[in-house]
Amino acid sequence: MTERVLVCVHGNFASAVWWWELLSGPPRGWRVLAPTLPGFGGTYHHGEVSISAYAEWLAGWLNERGVTRPVLLGHSLGGAVALELAAQEPGGVAGLVLAASAPLAGLVTPEENYPVLELLRTQRPVLEASLAALFPSGRPENFAQYVEDAARMHPGHYSGNARALAAWQVDPAALWGMPTLVMGGALDVLITPDMVRATAGALGTTVVLLEGAGHGFPQERPALFREHLETFLGALPPQI
Repeated sequence: MTERVLVCVHGNFASAVWWWELLSGPPRGWRVLAPTLPGFGGTYHHGEVSISAYAEWLAGWLNERGVTRPVLLGHSLGGAVALELAAQEPGGVAGLVLAASAPLAGLVTPEENYPVLELLRTQRPVLEASLAALFPSGRPENFAQYVEDAARMHPGHYSGNARALAAWQVDPAALWGMPTLVMGGALDVLITPDMVRATAGALGTTVVLLEGAGHGFPQERPALFREHLETFLGALPPQI
């Protein structure tokens, strides 16, 4: 029996630290891996800032570790990266978990918001307040590390990632038939419930909305998120 691997891909302003609960307590029968994408959390980055570039990097990262046919769990921007990699190599992915993922047609940030994104580079209190807003029912216990890692993001990523998400899209036909769990937070104002429902509809699957939770629901409501995740993983066909 081939080892089952769950690869968790973080979102914008984030790092692998966001997945510490799954890393420290993997679902039974699964190995959990969580890379920090280039330019996030103080990691090195050069070259293009794009979703396809992140997906290419992730493919190489997995190849270096000999990981084949993982389930990809992507949150927010990480959802776009997971979708991009799955669309490029549908036979190389066993399933998708999309947690408040960027919509399939991309996510456009209004031009008037870009100065605010740049402000986050130099104003730590504003950055902290912006991250706190992702967790309306309460901050995760390691929230201070979230802020620290966000502050160490590559300077070009603040506006660059927003531009990358606006320029990106994926054809749902490339993903049709792939086992997929689509989840969102009922209080999410960034990836709204309507956006989450649209993603699920385009991929031909149902949607799970977590009541009382926002954009950061996997970390805000970890036990409930894990319950839905483990149900999905348990229903996947065995991998020979």
